[in-house]
Amino acid sequence: MLQHPTVDQISLPQVLAVLGDQTRLAILGDLARRGDEPLACAEFKLLGSKSNLSYHFAKLREAGVIRVEP
Repeated sequence: MLQHPTVDQISLPQVLAVLGDQTRLAILGDLARRGDEPLACAEFKLLGSKSNLSYHFAKLREAGVIRVEP
Protein backbone atom coordinates (compact mmCIF):
# COMPACT_ATOMS: atom_id res chain seq x y z
CA MET A 1 0.00 0.00 0.00
CA LEU A 2 1.24 3.48 -0.83
CA GLN A 3 2.04 5.77 2.06
CA HIS A 4 0.48 9.24 2.09
CA PRO A 5 1.39 11.88 4.67
CA THR A 6 -1.15 12.98 7.22
CA VAL A 7 -2.22 16.62 7.21
CA ASP A 8 0.13 17.25 10.15
CA GLN A 9 3.08 15.83 8.20
CA ILE A 10 2.64 18.15 5.19
CA SER A 11 5.02 21.11 5.23
CA LEU A 12 4.87 24.20 3.07
CA PRO A 13 8.63 24.24 2.32
CA GLN A 14 8.46 20.64 1.09
CA VAL A 15 5.38 21.34 -1.06
CA LEU A 16 7.03 24.40 -2.60
CA ALA A 17 10.24 22.47 -3.26
CA VAL A 18 8.32 19.70 -5.01
CA LEU A 19 6.45 22.24 -7.15
CA GLY A 20 9.75 23.77 -8.27
CA ASP A 21 9.96 21.18 -11.06
CA GLN A 22 8.33 21.93 -14.43
CA THR A 23 7.17 18.36 -15.02
CA ARG A 24 5.49 18.20 -11.62
CA LEU A 25 3.85 21.57 -12.25
CA ALA A 26 2.57 20.28 -15.59
CA ILE A 27 1.15 17.17 -13.88
CA LEU A 28 -0.56 19.33 -11.28
CA GLY A 29 -1.93 21.66 -13.97
CA ASP A 30 -3.43 18.71 -15.85
CA LEU A 31 -4.98 17.41 -12.64
CA ALA A 32 -6.43 20.83 -11.81
CA ARG A 33 -8.00 21.17 -15.27
CA ARG A 34 -9.64 17.75 -14.95
CA GLY A 35 -11.23 18.50 -11.57
CA ASP A 36 -12.20 15.53 -9.43
CA GLU A 37 -12.00 13.02 -12.28
CA PRO A 38 -9.60 10.17 -11.42
CA LEU A 39 -6.85 9.77 -14.00
CA ALA A 40 -4.58 6.90 -14.98
CA CYS A 41 -0.83 7.43 -15.10
CA ALA A 42 -0.95 6.75 -18.85
CA GLU A 43 -2.85 10.03 -19.31
CA PHE A 44 0.42 11.88 -18.67
CA LYS A 45 2.61 9.96 -21.14
CA LEU A 46 3.33 13.10 -23.16
CA LEU A 47 5.18 14.53 -20.15
CA GLY A 48 7.83 11.81 -19.95
CA SER A 49 8.70 8.14 -19.76
CA LYS A 50 6.85 5.76 -17.44
CA SER A 51 9.76 5.55 -14.99
CA ASN A 52 10.25 9.32 -15.02
CA LEU A 53 6.57 9.92 -14.35
CA SER A 54 6.57 7.35 -11.53
CA TYR A 55 9.38 9.32 -9.89
CA HIS A 56 7.46 12.61 -10.19
CA PHE A 57 4.20 11.07 -8.93
CA ALA A 58 6.07 9.68 -5.91
CA LYS A 59 7.54 13.10 -5.08
CA LEU A 60 4.11 14.75 -5.35
CA ARG A 61 2.52 12.01 -3.22
CA GLU A 62 5.25 12.13 -0.55
CA ALA A 63 4.79 15.89 -0.23
CA GLY A 64 1.03 15.45 0.17
CA VAL A 65 0.15 17.27 -3.04
CA ILE A 66 -1.62 14.34 -4.73
CA ARG A 67 -3.27 11.11 -3.65
CA VAL A 68 -2.37 7.98 -5.61
CA GLU A 69 -4.37 4.76 -5.59
CA PRO A 70 -3.30 1.52 -7.28
